[in-house]
Amino acid sequence: MGLEFGHNLGLRRALRGLPLSPLVPGYGRLVARQRALGLRHIGDALVERGRVLGVLDGVFEEGGARRRQHIGADRLRQLGAARGGAYGPLLAQLEAVQLQDPAALRRILLYQLVELLQAHPQGADPATAVALGVCPQEAGPLVRVAAAHLRLDAEQRRAVEELADAWADGKVRRAAGLAALLPAGGGGDALLRRRLAEIAERVKEADDALDAAREAEKAGDARAAEDCMLRAARLASDCPCALLGLVRLHRAGGGAGVGAGPAAGGEKPGPAGGGEKPGPAAVYDEGARPREVLTVLPAPEAVTVALSPASPAADAANGRRVVRLTRVPGGPTGITEITDLSPAGGWVDPSPPFGQEVRYAALPLRDGRIDGPPVVSDVLLVAPDVSGLRSTTGRGRIEATWTEPSGALGVRAQLVGPAGPVGGAEVRTGALTATGLGVGAYVLRVRCRYRSPDGAVIESAGAEHPVSVDPWPTPVDRLDATAVHGAVRFSWSGGDDADVRLVAWPACPPEPGAELTDDPARPWPAPLPWAAGSGGGLVPPPGSVTRVSALAVLGPRAVAGPGLVVECPPAVAGARVERVGGGRARVTFDWPAEAGEVAATVEQDGASTVHRVVARSTYVREGLYVDVAPSAFSVTLSAAPRTPDAVVVPPPGGAVRVPADIAVSYRIVPGARRALRRGPSLLRVTLSCPGEVPADLPEFVLVARSGNGRDPVRPRTPTDGTTLLRVGGSTLTPGSPVELPVPSGLRPPYALRGFLLGEGAADVRLDEPSPTTLVVR
Repeated sequence: MGLEFGHNLGLRRALRGLPLSPLVPGYGRLVARQRALGLRHIGDALVERGRVLGVLDGVFEEGGARRRQHIGADRLRQLGAARGGAYGPLLAQLEAVQLQDPAALRRILLYQLVELLQAHPQGADPATAVALGVCPQEAGPLVRVAAAHLRLDAEQRRAVEELADAWADGKVRRAAGLAALLPAGGGGDALLRRRLAEIAERVKEADDALDAAREAEKAGDARAAEDCMLRAARLASDCPCALLGLVRLHRAGGGAGVGAGPAAGGEKPGPAGGGEKPGPAAVYDEGARPREVLTVLPAPEAVTVALSPASPAADAANGRRVVRLTRVPGGPTGITEITDLSPAGGWVDPSPPFGQEVRYAALPLRDGRIDGPPVVSDVLLVAPDVSGLRSTTGRGRIEATWTEPSGALGVRAQLVGPAGPVGGAEVRTGALTATGLGVGAYVLRVRCRYRSPDGAVIESAGAEHPVSVDPWPTPVDRLDATAVHGAVRFSWSGGDDADVRLVAWPACPPEPGAELTDDPARPWPAPLPWAAGSGGGLVPPPGSVTRVSALAVLGPRAVAGPGLVVECPPAVAGARVERVGGGRARVTFDWPAEAGEVAATVEQDGASTVHRVVARSTYVREGLYVDVAPSAFSVTLSAAPRTPDAVVVPPPGGAVRVPADIAVSYRIVPGARRALRRGPSLLRVTLSCPGEVPADLPEFVLVARSGNGRDPVRPRTPTDGTTLLRVGGSTLTPGSPVELPVPSGLRPPYALRGFLLGEGAADVRLDEPSPTTLVVR
């Protein structure tokens, strides 16, 4: 066995020298999987730890008990089952490569090893090859031949790695372009040399077919020209001349005449998203074959391409190839492959060129090769309109929103009303706001602007959206409330043409000026259900705190107005008031539940004053006293309001009326002296009454009780003794005391005492003198 490269060793297709190219379709995917696993070369996945690779006349695993084991499809299958996991896809691809070409695995491994050795600073040292996992006996020959092997730059290495994919896909023009970067003789790689010769031969056949098609087209033989173009497309699927020629000749065969089809500029395009849908294409009709059409449906960001009628199952299995032809003024027509499928059937062009004219063509395939004339769409100007155009209206206002295509320069929006175009609308990205509008029907037109390849600005056909401005009520701009006699009286301004309702929203009320429409799912609250008060106001429930809002209603539309808080504190029960002298009155009551403080309001002499606000702890400890004048007054008790800035409405009732402080005082004064004797004692009765004297003043009586020789005891009741004097209430006048002589028929000692009798006695205070002055001895 020879140990140098250049010998005929191993399998029939074993290498005479090092490969310059892997020549394996899908090599790019293989390298991506290899690098994802962190492998230096594919050999790292083929041997177990501690073993080395033999690469001289095949791929072998050396080391261990068996010493030397060939790595073929069976071994790759075993490794895939043993390792699995992340190694599974890589080993499965290597197995498929090995089954297709028994020499391909060694080509890939040698190609990668040579690349690593040539890039390594010590690539000429056999130890470097051993470090890469190569058998030590083969490391020396490998590094010597690698050092003398042709070195590729980055562009050439890309070419040799992508060449097999281009050839397998029938992209002969691309393969020819890659081959032009490589040495003409294949750099000593016999397989590469044969592949380059095949590419050159295929290119020549395609060029000959194109020349024949041009000659037939000049001669006016459209069918022969189309057959030649079809042959050129089958030979080189990526030949732009063949593809464009098929489209041109097929459209001409549909009735426009050779060279006069839309591809040559003989048809006016329609903008995407315009008012007219793009028409179907004329197609090649052969015998009873159904006529096919290719339609395009533009959208803001994509174009959907659909073939009708749908292909039968046999044709669908062979597939279709869809391309986009982009017209560039003064330049070559661009060809773009469309591979994304639509869920509804057909294809999706996810990135059409905005502002340019395009045409789509669907070519039938058989075994991956073009198998017939294309189905071609009409010319389409890619200028889509906005999407999602919607609007809302309010009081003399229209607000519209839309979504602009990503390729648009901007939009031009126009609002047309009953009197013509409306000026002053605010247009911003994706939105429009127009205010101060009258009632009536309007139309909003939005056109997108795009930049064409020649620098001009073109517009889309435009999207139209009708909208109507309806009458809205005038809102309430101010709401006031005043507490009057246990009720609250409301007043407002605004809402002149509306039904103004006072409502309490169940949750947070809308902001003033908010526009509302009738929605059965969220109805407006009913007007306040409060009873009417005697003064024309409304009586809130005691203990309630209500956020009252104004709502201006006009038909099915309403505008929220301002609001205020009305609080009616809970009533206070068991109130009692009594004068205690010194210009004060003591107030007692039953503390209301859940009240933090209680306010006592005194109304006297036509004025109302909150004299005291007392907390529960203070009331229990000190009681409640208020300052009062002698005139009549009333005390109203209510729980103190809990809401700041609320309109407080005292609950109805609860006032305790206290009459004026009317007092009758009497004194026993000594009689006047007459010579050496003093006259009889006098009873002086004085009336003190603030304001007008009531008509029902009680009668004053003076009662005496004898002590029968002992210290007399004061009379306890008007009947507990002898009545000495009576003074009628009608004879009492403030400031004019009544004086009467006290009868002297009683035998001393005796005690005197005055009493008030009559219906008004309870409302008049009797001011008595010191008891010692009422004892006669």
